[in-house]
Order: sequence, then structure tokens, then C-alpha cells
Amino acid sequence: MLSEQKGESHDVAAIITAMTDREEPFLRETMAAVLSDPGIGQVILCIEDKNTWVDTTLDSLLADPRLKIIRMPLVPSGLVRNRALEHVQLPWVAYCDGDDVWCQGKTLTQRHYATATESDFVGADHFLTNETGKIRAVAIARYAPMPSAWMVRTEVMRQYPFVEVPFTLRDETEDWWLRTEGAIRKVRCPKLLLRYRIRSGSLSAQTSSMKRKTQIVSLANIPGLGAIIFLCTGFLWLLTRRKTYVWHLDWGEQPCAVRPERASQLS
Repeated sequence: MLSEQKGESHDVAAIITAMTDREEPFLRETMAAVLSDPGIGQVILCIEDKNTWVDTTLDSLLADPRLKIIRMPLVPSGLVRNRALEHVQLPWVAYCDGDDVWCQGKTLTQRHYATATESDFVGADHFLTNETGKIRAVAIARYAPMPSAWMVRTEVMRQYPFVEVPFTLRDETEDWWLRTEGAIRKVRCPKLLLRYRIRSGSLSAQTSSMKRKTQIVSLANIPGLGAIIFLCTGFLWLLTRRKTYVWHLDWGEQPCAVRPERASQLS
């Protein structure tokens, strides 16, 4: 069965998106980290239907029986993830972009945290890396986690799918975050479980948050500044880390908190 291997619980499905050629240099590292995660029982890799490099790039990783590859036209990432969800057979789903890398045991750590907190959604904190994958800083992540750090009940994602918006409109993950506030129980696992890659040419590179992250990593690449920036950002993360996310004032009035019995209703 997909959910039982080596006597451990493998009830999380991973959805990996690598829809452009820009993910090619990074995808094997991404997939190796996902497939080695002890919480993962199913892996769905989404690629563009004209992709010609995935077989060569993944090579021996293709033999893993948990892996299913889905080809589709290049569409907004929300639509890609919604289509991938149709193939999910497990009660939890975790997302990862094809250039990010999960830290060891990322999803199993979140899975245990979800059980302990009776939550519907568990986010995790992340490192910032440069394009070559070297860790350069620690992100604060006070308001919301990066999509590659999400783990959510599959039923929740089916009830609240991503809005299938064009690339030019508001990011679909931000829309989802605001739309589900007060409807499900979200918690923050304040552990660094993701290496988030900052690279040129990504779709999110023009957002204010990404511009700030890019500036930090660019400065940290300067010899002599890297260690200082890593220590300073790590110290700020220690000072601000919490088990819950902070509601940003620019988002308007915060909806009412989710009822305590919500998690048990989704079990």
C-alpha cells in the first residue's frame, strides 16, 4: 500500500511542480530530498507536456514506485496543483517547487506536529539559499510560509482549491491563505525545514517580498558579509519565532478564529 512502508506512517502525498526548463538544473536534488522523506507515501511530479529532459535528469529516481509524472500545458501554478490533487490518494498533501529542497525529515516532522496540535495545516520555516544552493540567511516567515513548506489535509485542499488566476493577478497561494483564514486550523512549526532557492527569472521575483529576499542573498554572497548576515538573520528568527502566524495589517480585518472542533471534523 502507498501509506505503509517499513513499518512507518507514509500518509503524505508530495506534489512537485517543475513546469519550465529553468527547474532542470535543480530538479534532481529536489526530488531526491522528497523521495527520502520518511513521511512521503506518494509523489506527483508535474511537468510541461513538451518536456524533453525529465528522464535524463531524474534517471534512477524514476524507478521509485511512489512516483507518478503528469504532463500538462503550461498554465498558472494554481491550476497545476489543482489538477495534481485529483491524483492524490493519501489524507495529507505537501507542495514543493522544483527548485526548492526539503531539509531532512521535513514532512514527517510536520506530520507529527499536526497530530500533536490537531491541525488542518502545518507550515514550516525556511533558509534562504543562493542559486547554487548555498545557505545564505534565515527567513523570518512571520506572516505565512512559502508554498514549498506547506502540509495540508487533502480534504481541505479539495474543499478550498486554488483560484485559477492568470499569472498577472495576485498570487494564488496568497489568495488561498486569506480565503481560508478562520475556516481551518493553521499552525506554524517553528523549525527550519526548507531550503528556499533565490534565483533570477522566477515568476515571483518581482514581488516586494522576493525583492527583499533577493537583496539579502545578494549581500550575503559578498565575501566577508555572508557570515554576519547569516548570524544576524538567525538571531532575528530566534527572537520572533512562534507557533502561530501573525495576521498582516494590510490584509484587513482578521476573520474569527476556527472552532476547536474543526480538526476532528476533518479527521
